[in-house]
Amino acid sequence: MTLIAIEHLDETGFFQPPADHAPAASTPNNSNNSRSDNRDSDDLALASQVQETRSWLSQCALLRITGPDSERFLQGQLTCDVVSLDPAEWRLGACCNAKGRMVANFVIARDQEGYWLRLPASQVSSLMMHLQKYAVFFKTSLQDLSDRCKVIGAWGGPQVDEQRCEWLPLGACLSHSDGRREFWLSNDSAEQALQDFSLIGSQQWAAADIEQGLVWVDEHSREHWVPQNIDWHRHGGVSFSKGCYTGQEIVARLQYLGKAKKALFALQYNGSQAVHPAPLSAVCQEDGKTIGELAAWHHGTGLALLNDNFANAEACLNDDENGEFSVSVRKLTYTDEQKTSSGS
Repeated sequence: MTLIAIEHLDETGFFQPPADHAPAASTPNNSNNSRSDNRDSDDLALASQVQETRSWLSQCALLRITGPDSERFLQGQLTCDVVSLDPAEWRLGACCNAKGRMVANFVIARDQEGYWLRLPASQVSSLMMHLQKYAVFFKTSLQDLSDRCKVIGAWGGPQVDEQRCEWLPLGACLSHSDGRREFWLSNDSAEQALQDFSLIGSQQWAAADIEQGLVWVDEHSREHWVPQNIDWHRHGGVSFSKGCYTGQEIVARLQYLGKAKKALFALQYNGSQAVHPAPLSAVCQEDGKTIGELAAWHHGTGLALLNDNFANAEACLNDDENGEFSVSVRKLTYTDEQKTSSGS
């Protein structure tokens, strides 16, 4: 059964595994000959001793940047330091317009030939269009890999302390601190990576991102936030020591001279009715006063950009079908390192 197919996407574009999918029975791999014959398969699974659950992250896509000027080009466009980026690690980053507002944010890694960006699929064409305006002055090439490569998410791996990236014969494997992993693979390899595993819907990856405090710029929030609005600097997605890039003056001014009036808060809906608040919808107090906006939402959990001094335990959102509903509110907390983070 082909798993990476449009018929397995729900109405919002998330992958939903077919009900009749059954992973193939695993066979112990104790033979040296077997390991030699299946080297690529072993590399793809990374010989994990933990039975993983996997998903096609249909909401994500890959953008490739290559060419002799790629490093210099990206260093002048992105918030992260691409010069110091090691092939054995990955980072978060963003691309801003001249006003410091994010066109897109992403995961970035590099190999011997150039850079890879993983970002929301809805943002690839917009980011490419933005970067092309500057790329014409450099020997660099941008490729949308949406039709050729896929992103596979995996749960159940060991937790790691670092954001590791391992380049495999078939692609790349990125390890997250919460035990998740993601594979960047060709279409055929991605299909293979799903066949022998239990599958879950890719919306679970979105939920895990919210739990980690990660907000992704999409078609609704494009050029709406500066990186600090969504705490991107707390996650290492902004370098304040790398030098100039498009929008850098605004981002640095907010960091050193400004005082943020809003902060990210976690939201939790405990009702039994399914609710679907609109992106960037207003978050209000019980008296109806607007205190901020919704930044991310998935199945009853969300992140919101609220007035920094908001101290109540509850707030209200609105759903077009079900009307107003209440959510519990909790301000996000960070480690001491994140609080003083100035990026790489």
